[in-house]
Amino acid sequence: MTIPFVFDSELAIKNSGGDPFAKEYLKNNIAGGGAYKVESWKPGVETIYVRNDAWKSGKLPQLRRIIARDIASPSTRRALMERGDADVSYGLPPKDFKDLLDAGKVNVVGVPIPNGVWGCYLNTQVGPFKDVRLRQAVAWAMPYDKILQASLFGRGVSMAGGTTPKVAWPQPFPYTHDVAKAKALVDAAGGPFSTTLYFDAGNATVAEPIAVLMKEALAAIGITVEINKVPGANFRTEIAKKTNPMVLNRFAGWLDYPDYYLFWTMHGNNSIFNIAAYQNPALDKLVDAARFAPDKAAYDSSVIDFIKLINSEVPMVPINQPTHDVALQKNIGGYQFQPCREPDFRYLTKGV
Repeated sequence: MTIPFVFDSELAIKNSGGDPFAKEYLKNNIAGGGAYKVESWKPGVETIYVRNDAWKSGKLPQLRRIIARDIASPSTRRALMERGDADVSYGLPPKDFKDLLDAGKVNVVGVPIPNGVWGCYLNTQVGPFKDVRLRQAVAWAMPYDKILQASLFGRGVSMAGGTTPKVAWPQPFPYTHDVAKAKALVDAAGGPFSTTLYFDAGNATVAEPIAVLMKEALAAIGITVEINKVPGANFRTEIAKKTNPMVLNRFAGWLDYPDYYLFWTMHGNNSIFNIAAYQNPALDKLVDAARFAPDKAAYDSSVIDFIKLINSEVPMVPINQPTHDVALQKNIGGYQFQPCREPDFRYLTKGV
């Protein structure tokens, strides 16, 4: 996805050294305007912002200076919050957020990640899950409630037990944990078999508990699962092959629209995020109709129809919608985040 920026072209070109796009200059220099200016930048260490008092595009932020420090260790970030040495922290493991919330020394606030889902993608082109009955079996076997507690410590929304499709994404699918239904589908499709489940090792804090519970649940219906943790640096290369039978992944679209999510993850354009390699002209037609709908009624109709279709086809089993959590000291207010889930410093306030 392209991130939009507005540059001062006159300043950039003046320092471009003849490059019409000023790439080298813009790599390390600022040529834009906003509520804050970069005072200093140490890659991988910290960025210091100072308020741009000449900014005219809105109310000036309360905070005059922001230090955004890059700290890789979640335990260190948690300790800084507990000691009061940091004001804001996000991206901690769910257990840390739960512990901080329970302790009550700092505020923890969160909302379900817009357009974000942990899901199990089932390869529709190669391997056993070409059979839709086996994809449905996985959906019925998934231990949704156990996964929500073991992997996210309750910091999310289960995607089980949906009833009537609605104009929204994510939304629960019409599956619950039902071993009998799952086993009947496996038996009807030919009986027990073995397969492999892949996930990004960089997300192991959440993904590994999900994978272990899935392995246990699928064994009960005759599907033997081997778990393969792929190093984070190799994960995109791995899913681009589109040959893996089962992949556990969290995808969150920056634009909070159902058609946007499905365009990237299930549409026939076959982007890298269509991990299931799902190809269905009927779905493409509905998604494209929603993308270019002339009015709300047409949009709503297309969305309802494509939700019904993927409920049946199950190229991906949505497991839960995780919460975007942030820890804040008690005197910090006004927190908002951008579509990329980075904090928007303009609205932060700090009391005494």
